[in-house]
Amino acid sequence: MKKVIFLIACGLCCSCIFTYDPPRGYFNIFNDSDEAVYVHFNCGNVDSLPSYPKLELFHFFSNDNMKDAYGNPFESGFVSPEYRINAYYFSSLFIWGTPRNPRLPCEENKITLFFITEKTMHNYDWEEIHKNQMFVKKVRLTKEELENSDWKYTYSP
Repeated sequence: MKKVIFLIACGLCCSCIFTYDPPRGYFNIFNDSDEAVYVHFNCGNVDSLPSYPKLELFHFFSNDNMKDAYGNPFESGFVSPEYRINAYYFSSLFIWGTPRNPRLPCEENKITLFFITEKTMHNYDWEEIHKNQMFVKKVRLTKEELENSDWKYTYSP
C-alpha cells in the first residue's frame, strides 16, 4: 500500500508542468541630468525618431481583480513607464540573454537611443514630437561598446 501511495505521489509530482522563467538580460541607463528623461530604444542605425512605438508620459492601470497581501483591492492609478528615468537615477531596459550574458535583440548588433526630456513629453503630444524630432540627444552604441561598458550607459545633456 505504501508503494502504491509513493508511486501515485511521484506520478503527481512528475506530471506537474513546471515553468521556469529565467531572468532576462538588461541594459542600465543612468540619468546624470537635472530632469527626468524618456528613452526610445531602437535597433540599428536609426536617423530619425520613429513614430512607433509611441512613448507616453504615464501609464494608466486598472487592477480591479488584484489584491494586496491584506486582501485590499488595488486602486487604479497612474504609473511611470519603464522607459522614464528620474533625474540622477537609473533604469534597466530588459533585452535578450541573461544577466550574466545579455544580448541585443537586433540583427545589426547596434542600437540607437533617443532621449526626450519630461518637459517636452508634458508639453507636446507624440505626433508633434515625432514630426519635429524633438529629442535632446541621439546615441548610437554597438554591441562591443556595450560589452566594454558592462552594459551601462550614462546620459548627460
